[in-house]
Amino acid sequence: MRLRNILLLCLVGLCCFMVVQAQNITGRITANGKGVRNVVVSDGDEVVLTNAEGRYELQSQKRNGYVFYSLPRGYQPTYKNGFLPRFWSALKNADANVSEVHDFELSRQRSSSDCYVMLFGADVHLARKNNDLKQFEGFLAALEREQTLAGKRTLHSIFLGDISWDAYWTSQKFGLPQLVDFLQQSNYPLPLWTVMGNHDHDPSIPEGRETDFLTSGEWRKVMGPNYYSFNLGRLHYVVLDDIVYLNEDKGGKYKKGIVGSRNYTATLTDEQFKWLEKDLAMVKDKSAPLIIAVHIPVWRLNETELTVKGALTDGGAERLAELVRDFKEVHIVSGHVHVNYTAHPTDYPNITEHNIAAVCATWWRSGNLSGEHINKDGSPGGYSRWEVDGKRVKFSYCSFDKGDTEQVRIYDMNKVAERYSTDSFFKGLLDSEPNRTDFSKVPANTVMFNVYAYDKDWKIEVLEGGKPISYERVTEEDPFHTIAFSYAKFQRDGKFGDSGSGRKTYHMFKAQAKTADQPITVSVTDSFGRKYKHTIQRPHPYEI
Repeated sequence: MRLRNILLLCLVGLCCFMVVQAQNITGRITANGKGVRNVVVSDGDEVVLTNAEGRYELQSQKRNGYVFYSLPRGYQPTYKNGFLPRFWSALKNADANVSEVHDFELSRQRSSSDCYVMLFGADVHLARKNNDLKQFEGFLAALEREQTLAGKRTLHSIFLGDISWDAYWTSQKFGLPQLVDFLQQSNYPLPLWTVMGNHDHDPSIPEGRETDFLTSGEWRKVMGPNYYSFNLGRLHYVVLDDIVYLNEDKGGKYKKGIVGSRNYTATLTDEQFKWLEKDLAMVKDKSAPLIIAVHIPVWRLNETELTVKGALTDGGAERLAELVRDFKEVHIVSGHVHVNYTAHPTDYPNITEHNIAAVCATWWRSGNLSGEHINKDGSPGGYSRWEVDGKRVKFSYCSFDKGDTEQVRIYDMNKVAERYSTDSFFKGLLDSEPNRTDFSKVPANTVMFNVYAYDKDWKIEVLEGGKPISYERVTEEDPFHTIAFSYAKFQRDGKFGDSGSGRKTYHMFKAQAKTADQPITVSVTDSFGRKYKHTIQRPHPYEI
């Protein structure tokens, strides 16, 4: 009898221990005082649903130090600083034996919430350098224009990483807290979901086994989870962190606040894959588009062969692709390389990757040097607009000043060749950087043009004096970037060489005109049947 009692007491104690463990993170999600059921809640490892009363219970190891929910369809969160969604809460105690409560409040959206506009901005790189805070006003003005264009539709935004610039957190006193303060003082007008980039890690943490986790600590404290999900309308969005920050000490002298080389590996951790599998299992409608937002591209487009291959180490791209095979339509949206390209992995026809050129363009430098805000691939500094209507999405690339009304820039290569032949800058540039293209050698009456957001299903027509001429796609430098950035930089500094110049562009085209003086018109029709037309009169100057 005594043994039986002892066993019963042990069983009761074990049950009590299990209950405590099962309830170390609990809470309730409500809207107007009523519980919201079937909301996905996670700590970055475990994934659970709220019950009919909106209550959830998590057994958490508290590894990440937060709990978050995936915004459900038809609801909106409260906001921090007026624009950052409060979909997460920092844990109060790192001890997994200590229970804590985290409640969240939502509000209902209007019935038209399935129709909205999402703006993707990549590589903002605010650092209080290159007159960036002033130039950022151009982006804010573009957002005001977007609000007018959206009409009754709700507007949202996502920054695709490298929002800040780790090299200048200390020297410019402009880290993540200062960034958020600046956006708040600038009255940033839209809900802002954020992706972590390599330049958003803390460079003051030395290399070691936990470097990646520790260097993302400031992000998790200020911005929130480095991977999470949410729902807007019928679309499920997943934000992933595809950077393992190493910060290896490779010798040499580092700036104050930096203790390593700030290097990294492009990959997805096992913890993210395990969480993602659980998160995607909660998505019932696999026919609706799945949007995956990352910083570093998952798929790389070879610039000469225009072939697509995985860009993550350890087969991360293929592993991710297998995980989303059941989804009919998957869009990966990335940044990092400051260019526009679209990749279609051959083995995974349900996946399209959209790499978006940078908000900061060439790190805000070309705008500061020449007044021309231009990316390395010749695309204007800008962002991508996605119009969502139920399960249908339409996207277009937009510049700050012209929106998506201009998609082409045309070059009269006669004038480019003339400038390369007569201006001593270009001779010096080619002597200093022999891998650069010598445009003085192009055939007479060549015309080149850049279609910024070109995809393989776009249609192009080229007219010379109103008559069609043939064209071909080439991988080449954009001449305007050279004069707007490299030339302007030389005028200021008197020297050549820069990592931001000389980039081959995936979306350049070449045509051979018959005359030197007939106007050239390029008409493009995008994936959704929208038509854009641009004409130049020849001779057309090659100048800023």
